[in-house]
Amino acid sequence: MKRINKYFAISLFVIMLAALITSCASLSKNDSTNGTTWGTGAFGSNGERIYFTSTSERGSKITYDEGPTSNAWMMSSGQLACASCHGPDGSGGEHGMGQMQVMTAPDIRWSAIGEEFDAKLFNLAVTKGEDPDGSQLSTDMPRWQISDEDLTDLLDYIKTLP
Repeated sequence: MKRINKYFAISLFVIMLAALITSCASLSKNDSTNGTTWGTGAFGSNGERIYFTSTSERGSKITYDEGPTSNAWMMSSGQLACASCHGPDGSGGEHGMGQMQVMTAPDIRWSAIGEEFDAKLFNLAVTKGEDPDGSQLSTDMPRWQISDEDLTDLLDYIKTLP
């Protein structure tokens, strides 16, 4: 009987945790009225908004192909943004993606990549997953569909990261 209660308690905990994660993910999804649940005035620039939410103040849709795959565990079926992997300060690092998968995101602060990248090479990395040497970046890097204007704003923001 004790064993059944233990399994019941563990099962109940897993179900509650899954429900909590699902509800949090639904809160982080884009709001159709202003493009982000953060609020339109929460960011100092459009580039910062794109970095944290993958939404634009222009109302243009920013989507992606490929990217981290772990049955949607990492984002709980939510929308990825640059900060999801590279962190709020752009320094990257290693983090778990669920189901014991680990991803290492590079440091994308301009102080770390500026000698290797220019605007054109940055564009190719973001939209095509292409490294400056012409090789393909990891498929953990989403291939973003982003307008030239939004990409310029994003790069301008990344250049401000310390």
